[in-house]
Amino acid sequence: MSTPERVDPHDTSAYNAWYDAFSVAVNDDRPYAVLWSRDELRVGLVQDSAYWAKEIWALRDDAGEIVGTLFVQLPLLDNAFRLNATIGVLREARRRGHGRTLGRLLEDRARQHGRTALVAQVDVPTLPASSAPSASSAPTRAAGAISRVNPASEPLAHEIPVGQRATSEVDPPNAQGAEAGEPTAGQAFATALGFSAANFEMHRVLELPLDPAVLEQLAAKAAERHAGYELRTWRDRCPDDMIDEFGALMSTFVLEAPQGELEVEAERWDAPRIREVEAQNRARRRHSWTTVAIAPDGTLAGHTELHVGDDDPGKVFQSGTLVAPAHRGHRLGLALKARNHLELQRVHDGPMVVHTWNGEQNTAMNAVNAHLGYRPVERVEEWQRRD
Repeated sequence: MSTPERVDPHDTSAYNAWYDAFSVAVNDDRPYAVLWSRDELRVGLVQDSAYWAKEIWALRDDAGEIVGTLFVQLPLLDNAFRLNATIGVLREARRRGHGRTLGRLLEDRARQHGRTALVAQVDVPTLPASSAPSASSAPTRAAGAISRVNPASEPLAHEIPVGQRATSEVDPPNAQGAEAGEPTAGQAFATALGFSAANFEMHRVLELPLDPAVLEQLAAKAAERHAGYELRTWRDRCPDDMIDEFGALMSTFVLEAPQGELEVEAERWDAPRIREVEAQNRARRRHSWTTVAIAPDGTLAGHTELHVGDDDPGKVFQSGTLVAPAHRGHRLGLALKARNHLELQRVHDGPMVVHTWNGEQNTAMNAVNAHLGYRPVERVEEWQRRD
């Protein structure tokens, strides 16, 4: 077995070989898996950032083929005690010690960077592969992985409840495909590395386009509860007159989301950080639709975002949806999402699948998604290790 090697993302050949193995591992047995495209992920690796540092590593077998990958993401401005990790081992190379080797490398990188909280994600499909939306979503080879990769945005991509935040964590039942009490390969691997389950979410999808009349009817019904509020939509770039208040709202995002037992601190969003994300999206050829709610007193009451990449315009990612606590109870969450979906469909009217992730305890947002027709396809478990 070889020693893991750090991959230079500027080296096209080396990066492509790493990405080929990485994408197979992350997509294994997950018909609704979503991942940055080859070019999108590379942009985030080669461009300098004041907010994230990233590393990619490869492990080869005796024949020189990549059989395992490690992707490390390090927050720099806030949550600087955390390390987000993705480990993948190809199925045909499992049970040969490759995962353990990458696990030791992960521990070493955490020590080198002074990180005490390691976070990874285990995904458990709730639907059989035959129900996948397209053959291109299914893996061509089998692998095993634990991951923390979400192409919706760089920050944690939860949706935030429009109603009262749950006061206790719930543990949903085992997803289909894993017998009760029997861990999946990803769960067993995470446990062996010293991780424990800390938060549970559900990955849901919605097929578009929806009938515009249905979206307009939902928005009109919701509007009866928030007279005096104004909805405003922009594409790709936050208007200068909104950026400071938008950043302030974004800064509350993570702490408003149900986090279970995860250790997390508020993210600090300001104009430079927002503009950096927008610049990276332009480099990735990724477009965003943002709708905000403006209260009668002119303050920003809530927002929602959708992202679509030119590399695969059939996949849409629902990023943050947040209604500020002082403005909840007015059905703004439903109004924001109905309006934003309408605005997206005015530009993209072909078949699309929207992906979103929500905690099962997030009953208010789950009710909003049910109104729109979202359905669950995958259980997402966030695992944490404290060193």
